[in-house]
Amino acid sequence: MNFFNALFEQSGLLLVTIPSALVILVSRTWFAAKMAGDKEVRPFTEFSLPSFICLTLTGAAPGGVIRDKPLPLLRFAYAQLWLIILLAVGIIYTLLKAPAPDTYSARFVTVFISESWAMFVLNFIPFPPFDAAAGYFSQYTQWKMFSVLNSTLTFVVLFILTFNFWRLDFFTGGFLLKWLNLA
Repeated sequence: MNFFNALFEQSGLLLVTIPSALVILVSRTWFAAKMAGDKEVRPFTEFSLPSFICLTLTGAAPGGVIRDKPLPLLRFAYAQLWLIILLAVGIIYTLLKAPAPDTYSARFVTVFISESWAMFVLNFIPFPPFDAAAGYFSQYTQWKMFSVLNSTLTFVVLFILTFNFWRLDFFTGGFLLKWLNLA
Protein backbone atom coordinates (compact mmCIF):
# COMPACT_ATOMS: atom_id res chain seq x y z
CA MET A 1 0.00 0.00 0.00
CA ASN A 2 2.89 2.36 0.66
CA PHE A 3 4.00 1.92 -2.94
CA PHE A 4 0.69 3.27 -4.26
CA ASN A 5 0.68 6.16 -1.81
CA ALA A 6 4.23 7.10 -2.81
CA LEU A 7 3.34 6.77 -6.51
CA PHE A 8 0.30 8.99 -6.09
CA GLU A 9 2.24 11.63 -4.15
CA GLN A 10 5.04 11.75 -6.72
CA SER A 11 2.85 11.81 -9.80
CA GLY A 12 0.45 14.31 -8.34
CA LEU A 13 -3.05 14.40 -9.66
CA LEU A 14 -2.07 13.07 -13.10
CA LEU A 15 -3.06 9.54 -12.03
CA VAL A 16 -6.56 10.92 -11.55
CA THR A 17 -6.88 13.66 -14.14
CA ILE A 18 -5.65 11.67 -17.15
CA PRO A 19 -8.14 8.77 -16.84
CA SER A 20 -10.94 11.18 -15.96
CA ALA A 21 -10.24 13.42 -18.95
CA LEU A 22 -10.03 10.38 -21.25
CA VAL A 23 -13.37 9.03 -20.06
CA ILE A 24 -15.04 12.41 -20.43
CA LEU A 25 -13.69 13.36 -23.85
CA VAL A 26 -13.75 9.95 -25.54
CA SER A 27 -17.24 9.10 -24.33
CA ARG A 28 -18.46 12.61 -25.20
CA THR A 29 -17.11 12.32 -28.74
CA TRP A 30 -18.64 8.86 -29.12
CA PHE A 31 -22.06 9.88 -27.77
CA ALA A 32 -22.31 13.08 -29.85
CA ALA A 33 -21.34 11.23 -33.03
CA LYS A 34 -23.69 8.30 -32.44
CA MET A 35 -26.63 10.56 -31.61
CA ALA A 36 -25.93 12.76 -34.67
CA GLY A 37 -25.94 9.65 -36.89
CA ASP A 38 -22.21 9.41 -37.63
CA LYS A 39 -21.84 5.68 -38.25
CA GLU A 40 -18.07 5.77 -38.81
CA VAL A 41 -17.10 7.29 -35.48
CA ARG A 42 -13.65 6.50 -34.07
CA PRO A 43 -13.69 8.13 -30.64
CA PHE A 44 -10.06 7.36 -29.76
CA THR A 45 -8.73 9.03 -32.88
CA GLU A 46 -11.28 11.83 -33.28
CA PHE A 47 -11.35 13.42 -29.85
CA SER A 48 -9.47 16.70 -29.53
CA LEU A 49 -5.93 16.22 -28.24
CA PRO A 50 -5.53 19.92 -27.33
CA SER A 51 -8.78 19.71 -25.34
CA PHE A 52 -7.47 16.59 -23.60
CA ILE A 53 -4.24 18.38 -22.64
CA CYS A 54 -6.18 21.40 -21.42
CA LEU A 55 -8.64 19.30 -19.41
CA THR A 56 -5.86 17.23 -17.86
CA LEU A 57 -3.66 20.14 -16.84
CA THR A 58 -6.20 22.81 -15.85
CA GLY A 59 -9.43 20.95 -15.05
CA ALA A 60 -11.43 22.71 -17.78
CA ALA A 61 -11.33 22.72 -21.55
CA PRO A 62 -13.11 23.64 -24.72
CA GLY A 63 -14.88 20.58 -26.07
CA GLY A 64 -13.51 20.25 -29.56
CA VAL A 65 -16.55 18.43 -31.00
CA ILE A 66 -17.36 21.05 -33.67
CA ARG A 67 -14.33 20.75 -35.92
CA ASP A 68 -14.77 19.31 -39.41
CA LYS A 69 -17.99 17.50 -38.52
CA PRO A 70 -21.49 17.71 -39.98
CA LEU A 71 -24.38 19.03 -37.88
CA PRO A 72 -22.23 21.03 -35.44
CA LEU A 73 -25.11 22.54 -33.46
CA LEU A 74 -26.76 19.15 -32.98
CA ARG A 75 -23.42 17.60 -31.96
CA PHE A 76 -22.98 20.41 -29.43
CA ALA A 77 -26.40 19.74 -27.91
CA TYR A 78 -25.69 16.01 -27.63
CA ALA A 79 -22.22 16.62 -26.22
CA GLN A 80 -23.63 18.90 -23.52
CA LEU A 81 -26.36 16.36 -22.75
CA TRP A 82 -23.64 13.72 -22.31
CA LEU A 83 -21.82 15.93 -19.80
CA ILE A 84 -25.04 16.18 -17.78
CA ILE A 85 -25.32 12.38 -17.87
CA LEU A 86 -21.71 12.04 -16.69
CA LEU A 87 -22.35 14.53 -13.88
CA ALA A 88 -25.39 12.53 -12.82
CA VAL A 89 -23.37 9.30 -12.83
CA GLY A 90 -20.65 10.90 -10.67
CA ILE A 91 -23.17 12.35 -8.22
CA ILE A 92 -25.17 9.11 -7.96
CA TYR A 93 -21.97 7.13 -7.40
CA THR A 94 -20.94 9.48 -4.61
CA LEU A 95 -24.35 9.41 -2.96
CA LEU A 96 -24.58 5.61 -3.10
CA LYS A 97 -20.99 4.62 -2.28
CA ALA A 98 -19.85 7.60 -0.16
CA PRO A 99 -16.15 6.99 -0.87
CA ALA A 100 -13.81 7.52 2.07
CA PRO A 101 -11.71 10.70 1.92
CA ASP A 102 -8.18 10.37 0.56
CA THR A 103 -8.96 7.23 -1.43
CA TYR A 104 -8.45 6.91 -5.16
CA SER A 105 -12.19 6.59 -5.79
CA ALA A 106 -12.91 9.79 -3.85
CA ARG A 107 -10.18 11.67 -5.71
CA PHE A 108 -11.30 10.29 -9.06
CA VAL A 109 -14.96 11.20 -8.58
CA THR A 110 -13.95 14.66 -7.32
CA VAL A 111 -11.89 15.34 -10.44
CA PHE A 112 -14.47 13.65 -12.68
CA ILE A 113 -17.31 15.84 -11.40
CA SER A 114 -15.31 19.06 -11.44
CA GLU A 115 -13.93 18.43 -14.96
CA SER A 116 -17.36 17.53 -16.32
CA TRP A 117 -18.96 20.59 -14.74
CA ALA A 118 -16.21 23.00 -15.86
CA MET A 119 -16.36 21.66 -19.40
CA PHE A 120 -20.16 21.89 -19.41
CA VAL A 121 -20.16 25.53 -18.26
CA LEU A 122 -17.25 26.82 -20.34
CA ASN A 123 -18.51 25.27 -23.55
CA PHE A 124 -21.53 27.59 -23.48
CA ILE A 125 -19.21 30.50 -24.38
CA PRO A 126 -20.22 31.34 -27.97
CA PHE A 127 -16.72 31.89 -29.39
CA PRO A 128 -14.22 29.43 -30.84
CA PRO A 129 -12.80 27.12 -29.54
CA PHE A 130 -15.78 26.59 -27.21
CA ASP A 131 -18.49 24.38 -28.67
CA ALA A 132 -21.30 26.94 -28.47
CA ALA A 133 -19.51 28.69 -31.32
CA ALA A 134 -21.15 26.06 -33.53
CA GLY A 135 -24.34 28.10 -33.35
CA TYR A 136 -22.65 31.17 -34.75
CA PHE A 137 -19.96 29.72 -36.99
CA SER A 138 -21.58 26.49 -38.23
CA GLN A 139 -21.14 27.44 -41.89
CA TYR A 140 -17.36 27.62 -41.31
CA THR A 141 -16.90 24.37 -39.37
CA GLN A 142 -16.33 22.39 -42.58
CA TRP A 143 -13.50 24.76 -43.48
CA LYS A 144 -10.10 23.21 -42.70
CA MET A 145 -8.71 26.47 -41.31
CA PHE A 146 -11.53 26.52 -38.74
CA SER A 147 -10.06 23.33 -37.27
CA VAL A 148 -6.63 24.95 -37.13
CA LEU A 149 -8.15 28.05 -35.52
CA ASN A 150 -9.90 25.90 -32.90
CA SER A 151 -6.69 24.05 -32.04
CA THR A 152 -4.70 27.28 -31.81
CA LEU A 153 -7.28 28.99 -29.63
CA THR A 154 -7.47 25.90 -27.43
CA PHE A 155 -3.81 26.39 -26.52
CA VAL A 156 -4.56 30.05 -25.74
CA VAL A 157 -7.36 28.87 -23.45
CA LEU A 158 -4.94 26.36 -21.88
CA PHE A 159 -2.58 29.23 -21.06
CA ILE A 160 -5.37 31.42 -19.66
CA LEU A 161 -6.86 28.63 -17.54
CA THR A 162 -3.52 27.99 -15.83
CA PHE A 163 -4.10 31.21 -13.89
CA ASN A 164 -6.24 31.07 -10.76
CA PHE A 165 -8.51 34.06 -11.44
CA TRP A 166 -11.19 31.89 -13.09
CA ARG A 167 -11.33 29.24 -10.38
CA LEU A 168 -14.62 30.24 -8.75
CA ASP A 169 -16.83 27.59 -7.17
CA PHE A 170 -19.34 27.96 -9.98
CA PHE A 171 -16.84 27.36 -12.79
CA THR A 172 -14.99 24.51 -11.11
CA GLY A 173 -18.02 22.74 -9.67
CA GLY A 174 -16.81 23.40 -6.14
CA PHE A 175 -20.38 23.89 -4.93
CA LEU A 176 -21.24 20.35 -6.09
CA LEU A 177 -18.18 18.92 -4.33
CA LYS A 178 -19.11 20.72 -1.10
CA TRP A 179 -22.66 19.43 -1.34
CA LEU A 180 -21.35 15.88 -1.80
CA ASN A 181 -18.82 16.32 1.06
CA LEU A 182 -15.91 15.67 -1.30
CA ALA A 183 -14.19 19.03 -0.93
